[in-house]
Amino acid sequence: MKTYITVTRKGLAAAFLLLLAVIIVSGRFYAAANPQINAKTNAQRVSFIKSLGLVPDENSAESKTVTVPAVFSAVYENYNLLQKEAGYDLSAYRGAKITLYTYPVGKIRKDCNDDYYINLMVYKGRVIGGDISSRNIDGEMLPLKTVR
Repeated sequence: MKTYITVTRKGLAAAFLLLLAVIIVSGRFYAAANPQINAKTNAQRVSFIKSLGLVPDENSAESKTVTVPAVFSAVYENYNLLQKEAGYDLSAYRGAKITLYTYPVGKIRKDCNDDYYINLMVYKGRVIGGDISSRNIDGEMLPLKTVR
């Protein structure tokens, strides 16, 4: 005995619309958790840094190519937890060559005596992570979030 399933045009259209809605909603959740910040140019990077409430020294920026470790050590796993606080996750970039841009940003709070810098990890022109760090060796490291 064979069983047949009959699908009407209305049923097919409804299923298609439901699938489309699921794709759109899941895409928005993905975009919210994975901000896509353009960082191809210095102006785009500076604009992003300013959006965090920081004032970068544009003339003192440094860049270098680094490789995200293919296997995360315990230290890098902890660093990735910091990334996740800001909506980033470096797990997808294991083994990838990225550009690390570093900008001095001075003092980040009125009650703070330390000078800070911001590190932006950029892959294919997009920010994929980074941190805001004190220049002191035993200073704090913060996620890429608004600090003021």
